[in-house]
Amino acid sequence: MLHIKIHQLHQSKFKIAQIAKELKISRPTVYKYLNMTFEEVKRHSEELSQSRVKKLDLYKDWIIAWLEEFPHLSSAQIHDWLLEISAASSRRKHRQDIRQRNTRSVSNR
Repeated sequence: MLHIKIHQLHQSKFKIAQIAKELKISRPTVYKYLNMTFEEVKRHSEELSQSRVKKLDLYKDWIIAWLEEFPHLSSAQIHDWLLEISAASSRRKHRQDIRQRNTRSVSNR
């Protein structure tokens, strides 16, 4: 865990900038984690994971169904299928927009 690694490096007399460079994080992040207890970090990360909306959340049911039906499916294949769904959805949305514009222009005459 990042918090533990930061504290280990700090106890090993690494400077803040060295810790940031070693872990590829910003210096303010190093300070933030040094000022937090393990329990605070744990609570903070749980709050973040519960409140964050992830891009794939919309497709979770699809992905689970595919993996149940095809357990050896690769992530590349899932990615391709998601792109196909996205493209089909875009085309459908575009057609709906055109229909709405056409019905508005007809009703305005």
